[in-house]
Amino acid sequence: MVIYQEFKELQGVSSPVHWAMGMFDGLHLGHAGVIAAAVEGAARDGGIPAVLTFRTHPLARVRPESVPPAIMAADAEKFALLEELGVKMVLTLEFSSRLASMSPEEFIKELCSSCRVAEIAVGEDWHFGRGRAGDVGTLRFLASRYGFRVTAVPPILRDGERVSSTRIREAVRAAEFLQAAEMLGRPYRWKGTVIHGRQLGRLLNYPTANMKPGSGVQPPHGVYAVRARVKGAEYGGVANLGVRPTVEGAGGELLLETHLFGEPGDIYGEEMEVEPVRFLRAEAKFSSLDELKNQLALDAAHAAEVLKRGK
Repeated sequence: MVIYQEFKELQGVSSPVHWAMGMFDGLHLGHAGVIAAAVEGAARDGGIPAVLTFRTHPLARVRPESVPPAIMAADAEKFALLEELGVKMVLTLEFSSRLASMSPEEFIKELCSSCRVAEIAVGEDWHFGRGRAGDVGTLRFLASRYGFRVTAVPPILRDGERVSSTRIREAVRAAEFLQAAEMLGRPYRWKGTVIHGRQLGRLLNYPTANMKPGSGVQPPHGVYAVRARVKGAEYGGVANLGVRPTVEGAGGELLLETHLFGEPGDIYGEEMEVEPVRFLRAEAKFSSLDELKNQLALDAAHAAEVLKRGK
């Protein structure tokens, strides 16, 4: 998959391009439907299935206080999923002041001047251009002028409601992981590099693999039954998401500490995925390390039982 960052970089692309357009935060089932339309169009008519998206959320320029937390914080993860969906080319634009000032026609004209646009696939409620003035009707009008096809994809519904990034954020914040997974089309996961901690877990006989959970949307601070993947192996486990008030006070850095059921060996510096299965309890401050150790034993037993039952 080839990744471009500016319109002008497309000028060397000779094949017709079938674009799926959107912010695609989280790449949920609704987004996947829009992308599938472009992939299917390219397979049917010939050309390159491509995605046009943005490196920063458009709200960051016009209303930065309203920018929602990302569902998928890492570009590398987004690109990997796009490739799995069949995308061969990505244009990821910076939402600059110049881009924000473009009218809908100026935006489409620049795209069509940069490559051969065969198709643009969008969600039915997509808006674009200065002040979000353009919609699907605008796009169809411009398609007749610039010579491409428009595919407007209806929303995906779950429980009678539209699948959206907003609903997914709400589900994650409520620790409703099954609901989030149904809308994402995959489990919600933390992904990161295993880092060194204070080694306190080893002293308490509960060694942990620690990682920073990222800056995206997070569930409540607390203890979770989890499934983890590291070095090609899968483990059950129990994890604490929080600031460790017993040892750090109130000012600790947000950290995910995962005790794996098994013997993973030395995994410092390895990439790890942790899937929360069920919220067990809120993070708490204990009066002593012995009290904390006793609670860790209870948490581990509880998590093991949850994972054994499969829910």
